[in-house]
Amino acid sequence: MKNKVNGDFPATVRKVSMSKVSVLALLGLCTGAAHAQSSVTMYGSLDGGLRNVVNGTPAGGAALTMASNGVYDQNRWGFRGVEDLGGGLKAVFNLEAGFVLSQGTLDNTNNTLFQRRSTVGLEGPFGRVDLGRMFAMQHYLIKDFEPFDFKFLSITEASGVTNGNSSGRDPNAINYTGAFGPTVFRAEYALGGVAGSVDDGSTRAVGFNYRTHTVKFGFGYTHKSKQIVAGTGPFLGDNEYTAGGAYTLGPVTALGGWSLNLQNTATAVTGSTKNQYLWGGLRYQITPFIQVIGAYYDNKNITAGVHGRKDVSIVGVTYALSKKTLLYADFDYTKYRGGEITNITLNPSTHASQTGISFGMNHLF
Repeated sequence: MKNKVNGDFPATVRKVSMSKVSVLALLGLCTGAAHAQSSVTMYGSLDGGLRNVVNGTPAGGAALTMASNGVYDQNRWGFRGVEDLGGGLKAVFNLEAGFVLSQGTLDNTNNTLFQRRSTVGLEGPFGRVDLGRMFAMQHYLIKDFEPFDFKFLSITEASGVTNGNSSGRDPNAINYTGAFGPTVFRAEYALGGVAGSVDDGSTRAVGFNYRTHTVKFGFGYTHKSKQIVAGTGPFLGDNEYTAGGAYTLGPVTALGGWSLNLQNTATAVTGSTKNQYLWGGLRYQITPFIQVIGAYYDNKNITAGVHGRKDVSIVGVTYALSKKTLLYADFDYTKYRGGEITNITLNPSTHASQTGISFGMNHLF
């Protein structure tokens, strides 16, 4: 052949081949860039341990259980996704399910898969808006000053303060979060879904957090229109006022908060059911691996004119085996007074006091 280049291929063929390679390489780079703009992350928590409670049953004695729903942290798995839409705008979603570790089953009786969270939303310079089922605004508000950061949730009173419609969560919710420097603005509106009424069953909430490395504080207000007994009776006002803060000095952080919940009742004589929560605690990061937290929770309750009180003292210790795996233990004492002693819903054992101890292992992925 007369027009060989380097004794291999014709020059025209070589030029065409190199052009094709360049186009394919460019397409490959574009495809990679497009793929990098979207991501889905799977995550979860596996928590298994044992818990022993003295006076844990009506018959007395100790109740030893495998805390397969998670004493330290709740067992869950989920997906988080984000897509970069350009111009600083992102589409986001989150699906999260809970399970019973020892059984491998869902941790709810109505066979709902993503009962912990199912949301889709937009995030941008304006903040973030999520729609779906999610934690109530109160949950995010008090996270900055809840001593255990919602760990040992079945023992502390933190779940009561969140005031969600179901396990601290609100369905049919629209949640706004705007973080601008150290300030965070929050707002929630959850649809009631009651025919003929915009207000019945709905939730409205606003909150504010201020955050620095040393100081954190926040306050918020939530109004719900709900029934005292779900599915029965009129919808009545439920109002909650919350405030709290935290201060960090070296390895020690002091945290505390206050919350007042007033649930209107249909009986004019009693006026409302009142729950006042006070809590405080200390976190001490002894070493990079060992953390000790001590906290006290006080709940004063007035229901139908009957006064009751529940006090919880708890000390928890964690030892980090790695960034994802830790061992934990706690010792706690709960004291009931007045109407709280015989309130089967709040105190199934009906004993005036309980002493608990638990230990186990938690792994995050």
